[in-house]
Amino acid sequence: MKAYFRIITIIVLGISTILMAQNNPATEGKITAKLQHRMERVSANDIITAWIFFTDKGNNTAQKLIEAEQNLLPESYERRLRNRPFEKLVDMYDVPVEKTYIKQISPLVSKIRHKSRWLNAVSVEVSRESIENIAGLPIVKKIDLVFQKTESVKDRIGDLPAKSQQPAGTESLNYGPSFDQNNQINVPALHNMGYDGSGVIVAMLDAGFNNLEHEALQHLDILHTWDFVNGDSIVDDEPGQMGSGYHGTYTLSTLAGFKEGELIGPAYGASFLLAKTENTDYERHIEEDNWVAGAEWADSLGADIISSSLGYRYGFTPPDTNYTWEDMDGNTTIVTIGADIAASRGILVVNSAGNEGPASGNINTIIAPADGDSVLTIGAVNSSGNRANFSSMGPTADGRIKPDVMARGVDTYCASPWNTSGYSGVNGTSLSCPLVAGAAALVLQANPNFSNMDIINAFKNTASQSQNPNNEYGWGIINTYDAAFYLTGISTGEEPIVTGYQLLANYPNPFNPETTIRYQVKNSGKVNLAVFNSLGQKVTELDNNYRTAGSYQLTWNAQNLASGIYYIILETPRNRAVQKALLMK
Repeated sequence: MKAYFRIITIIVLGISTILMAQNNPATEGKITAKLQHRMERVSANDIITAWIFFTDKGNNTAQKLIEAEQNLLPESYERRLRNRPFEKLVDMYDVPVEKTYIKQISPLVSKIRHKSRWLNAVSVEVSRESIENIAGLPIVKKIDLVFQKTESVKDRIGDLPAKSQQPAGTESLNYGPSFDQNNQINVPALHNMGYDGSGVIVAMLDAGFNNLEHEALQHLDILHTWDFVNGDSIVDDEPGQMGSGYHGTYTLSTLAGFKEGELIGPAYGASFLLAKTENTDYERHIEEDNWVAGAEWADSLGADIISSSLGYRYGFTPPDTNYTWEDMDGNTTIVTIGADIAASRGILVVNSAGNEGPASGNINTIIAPADGDSVLTIGAVNSSGNRANFSSMGPTADGRIKPDVMARGVDTYCASPWNTSGYSGVNGTSLSCPLVAGAAALVLQANPNFSNMDIINAFKNTASQSQNPNNEYGWGIINTYDAAFYLTGISTGEEPIVTGYQLLANYPNPFNPETTIRYQVKNSGKVNLAVFNSLGQKVTELDNNYRTAGSYQLTWNAQNLASGIYYIILETPRNRAVQKALLMK
């Protein structure tokens, strides 16, 4: 009888708390329906994980924007030059969460998990009874539930793929059993030309990375690591800590492994940021705030590409509810919002479509953030180029085609997470994703002025079904070589094809005092070509005229300028491209 009375008391207290919040003008509309649903089912002192969103970024935002730009690392600065107007390299997404706001809520929460400048929010652990007090603060815009999930991208370890025979003498490298997965997306042709991803920074968001001593991983240039699950810099398994790092070993080795005769990934020469963002313990797996925190970390360290074989839709721990197919609309989930913000910083976000199988009519099976309109979403095919039966399908809830492109995700050859000289065959869109991310690094190396959207368009326009995309294959299996040169005509040996805008690398470079600059435009219109120094000051304007579609060439004489790095920027009403030039006297 006492237990029965206690249950009723908790329910009554829960309902009364919600009713008080709903009737309080200071809190009205601030607590989301999902959070209210949770609050009704827990006692006053039970801990809830929630997002607290703030109304603004505080005072003196103009000065904060200046400081945000000054704090950009050179790699981040150059990436943004390729992707954003020069006068808008930073915006309010780059301004940190206001410290005084965090100070106000700190006494009311049990723990602050992550601070997100992109979302202007903090994720916290907080008791139910404190939520109403926080909602009453004028600095708080909204409080929402943080979802906790089981892993959605379920991959299967299969038998090792048959060792196909690489044609003798045709390639500069011996790919061993990894030849088919590279050849299917036309990577060896770029390797033969010397492209390996050098100079490109790739961030991997995954479940940790065991066995970095593996023979195919020892060569990697790993710039930084961070474990967002346990809060330290170790991204492989540690005794007493949460999470298993085998999944990241598979994806990293697929993208960048190098052991001739065994495994070669597309971008074995790239540099890497490794983030452990998935907690694989029990039924509490990675949370979306870990993913967003990892993406912000990658942005601050200059990542050009994010490769993420993670996803969010099913398997949420009760009493949380699952996402629905209607939530896959590009605007609903926190992780999709975060991915699109990352793309707005100029990062190419490459994500697995998911392993949830075929769609039924318009009821999609894709997982967030694969639904993002600025995310390059990857499905899986087998060695014959047929869609894997587990590969998720669109359309998104708002009618867009997904996936975008395809790569090998059946018996994909990977390094073993447990043996320093072992290998595994693995199934899943988790493996097709890093193949495309690695291919993207080659395309960017070949076209250092490409924006993230340029790379997406290059893949789509040269993929196997570019003329007839659908929700099974997207635009089809990528062709890395053709994507790298689809604007220039190099793949056909013809003169450059003016199918878009492009600012080609100046030559010579370094130079003294003259260098030749070439550019091409697809449509007639106003063109501005100018040079800026490393302080962002315009030093000369080379062209500011109406130009008809075609290719142009001019000479820049810098005899009156000091030695140093300069940025050549081409702008049309809709496009922007950047090249870096070095003047050496």
